[in-house]
Amino acid sequence: MTLNGITMGLIAEVLLLVTAVAISGTVQSQNSNDERQNRSGNALAFHVMEQLYNMKFNIAAQKKQIEALQNRKTMKCESGTVGQHKFPAPGWPYIQNVKFKSPFEEKPTVTYGLSLLDSLYNTNERISTKVTAVTKTGFQAQFRTWAGTVLYGARINWMACGK
Repeated sequence: MTLNGITMGLIAEVLLLVTAVAISGTVQSQNSNDERQNRSGNALAFHVMEQLYNMKFNIAAQKKQIEALQNRKTMKCESGTVGQHKFPAPGWPYIQNVKFKSPFEEKPTVTYGLSLLDSLYNTNERISTKVTAVTKTGFQAQFRTWAGTVLYGARINWMACGK
C-alpha cells in the first residue's frame, strides 16, 4: 500500500508538472504567435496526461489484483496409502479410518485408485473400494469382496485436496 501511495503521489506531481509545462508552452506559444509550436506543445502535453491518467487506473487495477491474491485461501493437498496385505488371506470387508496430518478448513475432495491387488490365482477377483465419511479431519476407506474371492491384499493410494 505504501508503494501504491508513493506511486499515486508521484503521478499527481507529474500531472501537475505536465499541466504547468502545457500552460507555460501555451503562453509562450501565444506570445510568439507560433501556431505550429502551440499545436505540438499542446498535443505532447495532452498525450503525456492521457498516458498518466491511464497509468493511474492500471495501478489501481493491479493493486486490486495483488490484494485478491494476498487474501485468497491457498489450496493444500495430502496423500497416502491405505489397505491391508497379509498371508494367510485376511478377513474382508476391511474398513480403515484415515486421519489427515492437519485438518482442512473445508471438507476436501478425496480421489483414490487401486494400487495393490493380490488374490488366489485360480479364483475370481472381485473387490469393491470406496471412500466415505469425508470430513475436514479425515475419511473412511472401505474394501469388500464377494462370491468366494480369496484376497490376500488390496490397497488404494489417495489424495485429499482443498482449503
